[in-house]
Amino acid sequence: MLLVLDIGNTRLKWAEFHNGQIGARGAIFLAEVEHFVERAGFAARVPERVVGSHVANLVSKERVERQFAALGRTVQWVASSASACGVRNGYDDPARLGTDRWAAMVAAWQRGHAPCIVACAGTALTVDQLDDNGQFLGGAIVAGYHAMLGGLAGNTAALSVDAGDWAAQPTNTRDALATGAIDAMVGAIERGHMRLTQRLRERGSRLTPRIILTGGSAYRLLAHLPEGNSVIDSLVLEGVRLLAES
Repeated sequence: MLLVLDIGNTRLKWAEFHNGQIGARGAIFLAEVEHFVERAGFAARVPERVVGSHVANLVSKERVERQFAALGRTVQWVASSASACGVRNGYDDPARLGTDRWAAMVAAWQRGHAPCIVACAGTALTVDQLDDNGQFLGGAIVAGYHAMLGGLAGNTAALSVDAGDWAAQPTNTRDALATGAIDAMVGAIERGHMRLTQRLRERGSRLTPRIILTGGSAYRLLAHLPEGNSVIDSLVLEGVRLLAES
C-alpha cells in the first residue's frame, strides 16, 4: 500500500493507493496532526511507502515525519520541477511553485483534461492555466472563502465572520458577505479562463478550456460556474502519487 499525503495550510489530507487505484481516504486538521498515525490506524496497517506534498509550516511536517519514523518509514516529499509527467512548469523559478498546485496540474493532465483551469479552493484559491500542450502558463492566488470573511471581520468593526448564503440580490449583511466572497473567487476563475482561452485563440486553437476544481470550497463554487466543469476531490493526491512514481 502506498500512502499519499497532502499537507495544506489547514488540514492534512491522505489517501491509500493499491496498484494505482485509490482506496481509503481521510483528512485531519493540522491542530490534531500529532495524533495522525494513531487515529488513521496506520500503526496497525503500516504502509509500504509514504509520499507527500507539504506547503504548511515546518512543525506539522516534522510531526508527521516523526510518527512514520517510529514505524520505520521515511516520508518522501515531492518537489516542483521544470517538467514532470508530460507537464512543463512555466514559473520563473519552477522549484518555488507550490507542490500542491504542481501535483494538481500533473493529475489534470494525466486525466486528459487539458486545456483547463485548475482551481484549488482551500485556505487560498489558486487559479492555474494549463494549455493543451501540457504547458503551465501561470496562475493567480486569491484569498479563500474563509480567509476573505476573516479578513473582513478582522478589519471592519461592524462585521463578523458569520456569513449567510449566496444570493443574486443580497438583502442582509450575512448573505452579502457570502455573495461577495463567492463572486470574488468565481471572478478570479473566470478571468483566468478568459486569459487561457485568449492564449489558445492566438495560437489558432478553437478548444474551450474546462475548469477543474478541487479543495474544501470547490463545491461552493461549482454551482456558480457553467455546466461541463467538475470537482475532483482527490486531484492533488493523485498528482502526488504520479510525481512520486515518475
